[in-house]
Amino acid sequence: MTMTGAPGPIAYESQVFSLAFHPEADVVAAGTIEGFVHCHKYAADAEPVKLWSSKLHKGSCRALDFASDGSALYSGSKDRTLQVVNVETGKVTAKKPKAHAEPINTLLTLSDALIATGDDGGCVKVWDLRQRKVALSYHDNTDFISDLHYVEHKKTLLATSGDGHLSVFDIRKKKPVAISEQQDDELLCVTVVRNTTKAVVGTQDGNLLLFSWGDWGDCTDRFPGHPSSVDSILTIEDETVMTASGDGILRAIGILPNKLIGAIGEHGEMPIESIRLARDGELVGSCSHDATVRFWSVAAATNEDEDDENEKVEMPEEAAMAEEVEVDDEEKSTSGQGSDTTAAANKRSASSGSDLDSSDDDRPVRKDKRKKKPKKAKKGIGSGKQASASFFADIS
Repeated sequence: MTMTGAPGPIAYESQVFSLAFHPEADVVAAGTIEGFVHCHKYAADAEPVKLWSSKLHKGSCRALDFASDGSALYSGSKDRTLQVVNVETGKVTAKKPKAHAEPINTLLTLSDALIATGDDGGCVKVWDLRQRKVALSYHDNTDFISDLHYVEHKKTLLATSGDGHLSVFDIRKKKPVAISEQQDDELLCVTVVRNTTKAVVGTQDGNLLLFSWGDWGDCTDRFPGHPSSVDSILTIEDETVMTASGDGILRAIGILPNKLIGAIGEHGEMPIESIRLARDGELVGSCSHDATVRFWSVAAATNEDEDDENEKVEMPEEAAMAEEVEVDDEEKSTSGQGSDTTAAANKRSASSGSDLDSSDDDRPVRKDKRKKKPKKAKKGIGSGKQASASFFADIS
């Protein structure tokens, strides 16, 4: 159910993969698995009104973002095409076929002149819109780029990948600043908190990893609490993030101290693809496998802190101690039943894996095997290079 004061939900005919909020108007765009992009105007306590709907891509529209001044909408797709769309009409004004060698998975506006894109093969590109060419190209990851986050005053771009590495790029340089150690998990999303001193990364196993700014070799803290993957994350206050999980629930999480503030809303039991913050910072939009975009109040999320003051996420040490006690108790009280318990657990695990594999054939395949963590972080490694490829060569 949508919170009081928030716009009503928007229902689509197919699964929504991406959404973006206009920076200067109450307008939201959503991209679907069928390659359509829909644009709606929204208002508090009212049903959103459709402005336009266009079939922009042959493949699914995986990534959307508005220009910093709202003058254009950028879209990236499984068909590897990067496009510029007229916000008023939904017509394509410029496009770059084969912008990447692999399907585009994420897109982010960096400034008036720059956007960044990431693909299924681990490549990140920074595009110069004024010169219409690729400014920088990094290929330092070996699996899909799941998310991008830009810290403007540091000129730093963070990228998470399915290969388990967090990559850090200074967009003024040809090579990455650092690449973290392998985290034994797929990294799915990233944001920054605490006055840009901490980066928070969501993972496939449901953990949140904390990295200290400038110390990118390994995470400095990790804590559990999500029963499923953390697929999207954003900062709603300097010490508070909102997460979207594979179990269909949005949660508010306090960072340092780490605690669960509360569950904000849900999309039933359907996984959530993405959450984005509206222009005024008062609303969050979410899109899910249930083919809807829903709106949530940020104020309601942060107010949960007072009601759930004592409800905290377990820290790793506490969880490990509790688990050891539980195991000891089970061994004493359920002697002879270990094989049955193991068989049941394996069955549940296999069932869960099957559901994950069948839920979305279009998104990058998430691997079960984890690579071993190297001893040292990789610093400044990569193929970052300036490119002179023509950008948006064919203007529609």
